Amino acid sequence: MFIRHGMRLKPFIKGGPQEMELRAGTENTAGIAGMAKAFELAAGQRSVRMEHIKALKKEFLAQLESAFPGLRVNGPPAGRGLHSILNVSFPEHEIGDMLQFSLDLNGVAVSSGSACASGANEVSHVLKAIGKADGRPSIRFSFSHLNTTEELSRTIKILQEIMD
Repeated sequence: MFIRHGMRLKPFIKGGPQEMELRAGTENTAGIAGMAKAFELAAGQRSVRMEHIKALKKEFLAQLESAFPGLRVNGPPAGRGLHSILNVSFPEHEIGDMLQFSLDLNGVAVSSGSACASGANEVSHVLKAIGKADGRPSIRFSFSHLNTTEELSRTIKILQEIMD
């Protein structure tokens, strides 16, 4: 951190002379070493995990498009954009805005709209800006290396039951 000459800062943690008397306490070297090892392990698995997530997303989109004719992807074409997020608009349905809630009740954690509008009661300004906000229910699915193909199939089944 750069501190301009003559600038006086209050200590973050009072007590000792460490860090020019701005932060007392001994560094958590075991925690620092553990974090470094965790980063090393994660970096070593990054490409394998990313390919797994991309495959899950591709498979899930194929299943969604097969189960719900008229489904629309919100955002970049398949293969572009963030590999772990899929935002889709379902065909118009009487369940409408209750789709996210219904999925939640069935143990499927999703978000509605875009990340920029999470929790808002209005249509996402992001979806409006890309011309996708037409009142159709939009759901954002997120994927991780911990997800399985069985979870994808279960989610499709639950969606079909909800929208049947």
